[in-house]
Amino acid sequence: MEHFDLKQVIGEIEKIKAEDERKRHILVVDDDVRTLRFLKAYLRDYEVATAVNGSQAMKFLETKKTDLILLDYKMPVENGPEVLKKLRANERTKDIPVVFLTGMTEKRKIQEVLLMKPQGYLLKPINIEKLYKVITDVLGE
Repeated sequence: MEHFDLKQVIGEIEKIKAEDERKRHILVVDDDVRTLRFLKAYLRDYEVATAVNGSQAMKFLETKKTDLILLDYKMPVENGPEVLKKLRANERTKDIPVVFLTGMTEKRKIQEVLLMKPQGYLLKPINIEKLYKVITDVLGE
C-alpha cells in the first residue's frame, strides 16, 4: 500500500488552484500612449503591462512572462513585423501568441505580416468585443 504525505498533496492542490486563479497576462506594445491607457482600462480581466516600443517589450520579456502580446504595426525605430521576427527568433519568446492591433490597412503589408503567422490581426479603431473574442480564443478561455 502506498503512503501519501497529506501535507504535500494539499500543497500541490493549492499550487494548482493558485495557477488556475491567476489572471492571464497581456503585454501591449504600441507607441500611442492613449491606446495603451485605453487598453489597460478595458482589459481589467487581465494583468496588463505596456511598452512603447519593441526594445522596451524585449527588455520586459527578459525577466517576465506574458500569455499574449498585442502588437502595433507602425512604430518608430522598429515596426511590429520586426518585433515579431525578434520574438520568433528568441527561444524564450518564440511561442508567445501575438495579435496585431493596428491601423495598417495596406493589403501587401498585411499579407506579409500574415505570412509570419500571428494569432490575429485586428484593425483600429479598437472594437472591444472583437478584441475580447480574439483574446479568449487565443488564450483558450
